[in-house]
Amino acid sequence: MRYLPLTQSDREAMLGVIGAASIDDLFVDVPEAARLDGPIHDLPMHASEMAVERHMSALARKNLTAGEAPFFLGCGAIATMCPPRSII
Repeated sequence: MRYLPLTQSDREAMLGVIGAASIDDLFVDVPEAARLDGPIHDLPMHASEMAVERHMSALARKNLTAGEAPFFLGCGAIATMCPPRSII
């Protein structure tokens, strides 16, 4: 499928429907410290969809889940298994 980017009039129409004056208005609730201030590190400015997906997957693999490392949230709750009750 071919990528068909939006035109400026498309963007303005969509913003008008949701009542936003600009794209930046959509991100006013995101703290400034959490916003990107430039390109993503080690990601070329122009890359294929597959290259971007590989890069983002590699970044995601750096995350740990609660089961992969000590996890101290939950007030001591641990994974337990309760045997099912017999139905008589």
